[in-house]
Amino acid sequence: MAAKVETEREELNLEQKVTVRSISSAQTGFRRHDNSGDVTIPPKGSVRLTRSEVLAQIQGGANRLLLGEDGMGSHATLYIEDAPTRIEAGFESEDGKVKQVILTEAVVKELFAKKQQDFEKSFPEVVVTTFEKDAVMEIARKLGINDYRKIRFAEQYTGYQF
Repeated sequence: MAAKVETEREELNLEQKVTVRSISSAQTGFRRHDNSGDVTIPPKGSVRLTRSEVLAQIQGGANRLLLGEDGMGSHATLYIEDAPTRIEAGFESEDGKVKQVILTEAVVKELFAKKQQDFEKSFPEVVVTTFEKDAVMEIARKLGINDYRKIRFAEQYTGYQF
């Protein structure tokens, strides 16, 4: 008789602190679920919260900053830097086949490396929210992007100056 092999996920420590980072150049925040009070995140800043607080915010269904545009974390303003928490929230899969769609420096670098036609097609798919429109311009400046046509397209699409 073959031994029965079970592959169970390790139980998450809900009291462990995880980092939540904001892509917004404005202060963001929300009311706590687990405790009384509010969470305030400075512009482009981060905060450490218990995993239970983060999951309560997501499961409560009202925190669009974490839930993003589709309720699955896509184009979210706040990014959970802890992979097990993103997996528990359903934003990513354990096997890595499903990844959260979030605007990062790497994504912007990859976007601006595309040919002009592909860039113009992909830009509206990558940059959706007002927070992302602001963030993409700031990231492009930080990366030293120097492509006039792409910058002009980004300025027209976002409404923000480079």
